[in-house]
Amino acid sequence: MSINNREDANRYYQLVNELVDDYMNKSKIRPSNLKRYLQPGSERFNKFISRNNLKDVSGIERVLEDVIDDRVNMEVDGVLTFENFKYFESDEFKVSSLKQCLYKGIEKSDINMEKILADVFDTNIGSIDIIDTERHLFDINDWNGKNIEVLIYSLEELKVIEGNIFDYLYNELCKKDIELTSNIRVKLSDLVKRDIFEDKMYGIFKINEDGNTPDFLIKLISDLTNMSYHKSFNNYFIWVENMQHHDIYK
Repeated sequence: MSINNREDANRYYQLVNELVDDYMNKSKIRPSNLKRYLQPGSERFNKFISRNNLKDVSGIERVLEDVIDDRVNMEVDGVLTFENFKYFESDEFKVSSLKQCLYKGIEKSDINMEKILADVFDTNIGSIDIIDTERHLFDINDWNGKNIEVLIYSLEELKVIEGNIFDYLYNELCKKDIELTSNIRVKLSDLVKRDIFEDKMYGIFKINEDGNTPDFLIKLISDLTNMSYHKSFNNYFIWVENMQHHDIYK
């Protein structure tokens, strides 16, 4: 199938607009953050197309990219209606804790993750049980009969988590002000703009020279989940339970 004329284009643009709106509403994603979760050309972008049975439509990537750009620009340029603005400013669309950064906008786990885990732990897929598909938690029974609880993310998902953390930290910064004198207080958001803040965070969260190992983020995820980092394999990153491990999302 392909988009051959104006009628086809209008039909697919309308369809994709509805699908993107549905995605934002269900996942509680702000328009300005769409490119984080549906970066054009990324695996998540392609999954969105496949999941909605559009992968055989020639030119659909351009349609989806246009719709995403349109949604982002509407918020950035202040074109949203007052009702939509209030909706996207509601608490549902905000990251309320660092732990929520680990699953906000993250896709459910898939069979490829199970294959990766089978390779890493030298077992078969039948020995891997899903604990929580939305939070990428698995239980693995190895050849010694030992059960291991593991957490897995792709490199692409780590970049989404990183963006979530930047959002959360900047929102926390915006809540604070500093007292210069007894009668002068200044909001930190007036002093530290979002782009400057993100540049600083990228310096802290920078990846290693190999271009694939975000050490600071790995350590932060280990602290938030009370799990130990195990290893990376084929651009996937794996954590295992600690001996005193308890429910990591309490």
